Amino acid sequence: MTPEGVAVVFLALLAGGTAVAVGTYAWRNRGEPGAASFALLMAGVAVWSLSYALALTALDPGTRELIEIPLEVGKALIAPAWLFFALGYTGRGEYVDRRLIAAMSVVPVVTTLLVATAPSHGLMWTDYRIAPTFGTATVLFDPGVWFYVHAAFGWVVIGAGMMFLLGPVISSGALYRDQGIALILGAAVSFAAHVKAVFFLPPLPALDLTPLTLAITGVLFGFALFRFRLQGLLPATQVLGRRAAIEDVGVGLVVVNADGRLIEFNSAARAVLGIDGRGDRCGGGVGESGAADRVAGEPLDAYVADVDLDDPGPQRIEQTTDAGYHVYEATVSDIDDHHGRVVGYTVTFADVTDREARGQRLEVLNRVLRHNLRNDMTVVVGNADLLTERVDDDHRPLADAIGRRGRALQRLGEKARDVEEVLDDDDDPREVAAVEVCRDAVRDVRESAPDANVAVDVASDLRLVVRERVLGVVLANLVENGIEHGDGATIRIAVRVEDDGVRFVVADDGPGIPEAELRGIRSETETALSHGSGLGLWVVRWGTRLLGAELSFEDRDPTGTAVTVQLPAHALVNQTERGDDGSHGRAESETTDPRARDAAADALSPG
Repeated sequence: MTPEGVAVVFLALLAGGTAVAVGTYAWRNRGEPGAASFALLMAGVAVWSLSYALALTALDPGTRELIEIPLEVGKALIAPAWLFFALGYTGRGEYVDRRLIAAMSVVPVVTTLLVATAPSHGLMWTDYRIAPTFGTATVLFDPGVWFYVHAAFGWVVIGAGMMFLLGPVISSGALYRDQGIALILGAAVSFAAHVKAVFFLPPLPALDLTPLTLAITGVLFGFALFRFRLQGLLPATQVLGRRAAIEDVGVGLVVVNADGRLIEFNSAARAVLGIDGRGDRCGGGVGESGAADRVAGEPLDAYVADVDLDDPGPQRIEQTTDAGYHVYEATVSDIDDHHGRVVGYTVTFADVTDREARGQRLEVLNRVLRHNLRNDMTVVVGNADLLTERVDDDHRPLADAIGRRGRALQRLGEKARDVEEVLDDDDDPREVAAVEVCRDAVRDVRESAPDANVAVDVASDLRLVVRERVLGVVLANLVENGIEHGDGATIRIAVRVEDDGVRFVVADDGPGIPEAELRGIRSETETALSHGSGLGLWVVRWGTRLLGAELSFEDRDPTGTAVTVQLPAHALVNQTERGDDGSHGRAESETTDPRARDAAADALSPG
């Protein structure tokens, strides 16, 4: 054997060793999509390459022809395993079922049997003979019909796998480009070598370069495996993730063509369409009861009435079936082609039955709370005031207690009104003067607390784009909360513009907000051990969330609380020259205590 022959045998051994290493790594990660098939592919490469290394040293024709059997076993594994890997790698692993495996096994199994019995027929080859190359036992023969059938089968299957791998490279751009190209190039090199071997093309027509080029294939596959995390960054993750998102999104999703005929739907849409898992209409469902018609191609309105495909806004759809009464919110989106033409629609159906029921219950409870409680408490408080005037001194504290609790319940009813006003506010943000919002909030509070000491420190030229009504309710509740817990304290509102937004700080110098009030607000839950005495701070919490603002509470020294509502920077309309303290020109609202006006700037500091 010449030095060139030794090199050829070494390359075959190198290809087998590389395949064993890469295949072992893939098998250890066989839980990943396509990894088990990839390991099987590398096993086929290893068997073919190592058998070919052995065959090149067998100069006896009988022995050499006998080694064609393990050679064919290795070949038989490669094409099907490559296709199975490509399907799993690209998120189509569900197609690798028993029927596909059986179909892909027919040609390789028949070929292996024909190779084992080759001397008795001419389907694989005739005139099998040793034709040494570089002193190695290379062979030539006259191919039979099945030889070309087997070759064509392998090319078609491997070509199909390449097409599947090419899909993510084209559709996902750089995300899978490098690893996809490495895999395709690795397969293409061996593919070209196999074409040469089938037709005994020069140079060295008797030398089958396919198992030798498998060394290059193994290196490229290993490069993709280790460098690009073949078993970590997979197109299958993206494909399966999209599919899971469609199935697990929790809403019915229906795809229709431009004529409104059903194309596809997820499992959640079956209840809306009134069909079973086979696509047949359920008894008592929408449409003809008991019919066994297939869904595909049928009009959507045959299953769900009143869906307007030209209306992109939420549409309310009511259904009453054997499963009960349901309300769905349908949303239609266009499907456009690359020319911008509408070729179909997606329709989502969100079940809002429970949401509507809860909304109706809350609306009724809120109306009863605000209307009946207010009217009844007006009677109670009026009579309590009369009793206070008529009873003797010994019983007057009892009448006073009734009046105080009655007025507290009246205020609770007003808070319920604030809750409704905040949560039902659907006005778009508009440009307003910050000083006017503050003054209106103070004016609302003074209707029930005319003697309150409230001062405002805000620039007269500061303008914001904000939901005015929500911000006003939030500020009014903070001021009222300070009055309620402050016992005659001075309430100060200060507004400052900073780089990260606009700060509204409402501070008082009273005893501070009770920890029981703050505990529930901070944890956003009410429990038996931490419950607030009213709705005011909850209105503040919900309102700041609607404003996209941040809410924080700080204790002041020696006493009091500073509550900060920080609006995002994009809420600011104009910024003029500011002083060192961040203020614009000052503008204070009216106050019943002149000292409050001088202390307003202290609201920015918790100390």
